[in-house]
Amino acid sequence: MRKKIKENAKGALSLRYWPMVGLELLAGILVGGSSVISSSGGAGSSPVFNNMQNSPQMRLLIPVIISIVLVLGAAGILYTFLFGNLIRVGITKIRLSAYRRRSFRFADLFSGLRPYGRNVGTMALETLFITLGGLCFIVPGIIVAYGLFEVPYLLNEDPTLSGMAAIRRSWEDMRGHKGELFVLQLSFIGWFLLTALTFGILGIFYVGPYYEIANAGFYHELHAAKTTQEV
Repeated sequence: MRKKIKENAKGALSLRYWPMVGLELLAGILVGGSSVISSSGGAGSSPVFNNMQNSPQMRLLIPVIISIVLVLGAAGILYTFLFGNLIRVGITKIRLSAYRRRSFRFADLFSGLRPYGRNVGTMALETLFITLGGLCFIVPGIIVAYGLFEVPYLLNEDPTLSGMAAIRRSWEDMRGHKGELFVLQLSFIGWFLLTALTFGILGIFYVGPYYEIANAGFYHELHAAKTTQEV
């Protein structure tokens, strides 16, 4: 199945190359906006700052700077939960449409905003569960992340599905298939090394979209196989 997914993903990308590259780049900027917000207060650890903090004026400013950093960090977290995660839902819909050779629109990038409450709550729970799993060491975090892999896809596929139902269904669907997804993603390691050698340029213009469409293909092929078995 891995070879089929990668071939189909490569073909899908070639059909809608520039739209996919552009939308993936925009989605990456929008989803990563929280890191930009929270990192904008990180200059306080520079050597210049360390030297300046010995002055009386800086001693008065330090509490203000710390407060700003904390506010920016909180703003980044809120951005992720209230908006960034919903862009993940939207770009997932586009990737799946691309793999299935179906049309998609720019507006689909923001499709995760509806229904807002359900999607915000579900993606917040997904992020929370993965974070808690990661705090219990790396391996549990990875297992949880693979177990909840389908959540944004299910939110797109079934508008009537509740948040917890999407989480439970993803966990059940991925039972016995986490290793397959891991192997699929691991097969891109050569591409990732080439991306590093090109300082990320290859990732923007080829590897990133190809990899993400392949992930969408895994979801599609997994459910296509299950449907065939049920019939």
